[in-house]
Amino acid sequence: ANAEVMVRLAGNYAELSMQKFSSNVVEKCLKMNDASLDEHRNVVVREIMTSPLLDRLLMDPYGNYVVQSTLSVTKGLLHSELVERIRPHLPLIKNSPFGKRILRLLLENKK
Repeated sequence: ANAEVMVRLAGNYAELSMQKFSSNVVEKCLKMNDASLDEHRNVVVREIMTSPLLDRLLMDPYGNYVVQSTLSVTKGLLHSELVERIRPHLPLIKNSPFGKRILRLLLENKK
């Protein structure tokens, strides 16, 4: 059932991430601790990190929490790719109250 919901939401994750209630659904999709959903979770992360809306997500009061969730649930190559997609936006987000949380997460992961 969870996988079916994740598939049905595909193509809309970036937009859903910027709305109060649907951003909670996106975060839930990312944080479900079920190995059978790993591939679906990776699809969600890839959709978010390749979205033309990524810069808006980083600055958005709800979207930034979704991006924080992507950073906390990814590892390895996917995590590295995600960080590289966020990196060009660092000058933009470092002055944003929401972006600062993401910046802090990136710095903590470097250690």
